[in-house]
Amino acid sequence: MKKRFLFRLFQYVLLPATMIMVYSCKKDNNDIGSGTGYYMRFKINGTQVEHKGQVEGTFDKVTALQHNTSLAGLKDAGAATKNNMTLLLATENETQPGLTYTSYTAGTSGTQKAKLVNLVYIDENGKNYLSWMEEFAPALPPGAETKATIKITEAASDYIKGSFSGALYNENYTTKLNVTDGEFYARRYN
Repeated sequence: MKKRFLFRLFQYVLLPATMIMVYSCKKDNNDIGSGTGYYMRFKINGTQVEHKGQVEGTFDKVTALQHNTSLAGLKDAGAATKNNMTLLLATENETQPGLTYTSYTAGTSGTQKAKLVNLVYIDENGKNYLSWMEEFAPALPPGAETKATIKITEAASDYIKGSFSGALYNENYTTKLNVTDGEFYARRYN
C-alpha cells in the first residue's frame, strides 16, 4: 500500500507539476523540434533511444528551498505523454557543472548526493517508469535499486549539455529499465 502511494504521489502530483513547469517556459515559435540540433539520447536495456522532437529545460533555477534543474526530451513534440524522458535535479546550493549528482550517498571524488535526482521515462504506450532516491529504499521491494545520476557538463545562456543514467521501475516494480549512456544537448529557458 505504501509503495503504491509513493508511486501515485509521484504520478499524479510531482510528474504533472514538473511537466507543467518545463512546458510553461516554452516559447511560441515553430522552431522547436527537428532541425534545431538539440537531442536527448540514451540506451534502455541496451537499446538506443533518441529524442529530438523537443529537448529543453531550465538550469539552476533558484527557489526558496533549493536550486532546480529540469530537462525533458520528447520523441514527438506533439505527444508529451509518450516517448518522453524527464530529468529532475534539485541541489542545496548552486548546481555545479562538472559534478556528478547522485540519488545515493556517494563516496567518490567528483560526485555528490543531491536533494533530488530523478529520471522519469514514459514509453511509447504511455507507461511510466521512474527512479528513486535512497531515502525511499525502505518502502521499495527488496533488491530495488536506488541509483540515478545526472551530470551537467555545460550550461550556457541558451543551452545545457550533460549526461545521465539510472535504474527505473514501473508502477508495481515488476519491470526494471536500465538507462545507460544518457546524454543531452537541450535548449535552455532561464
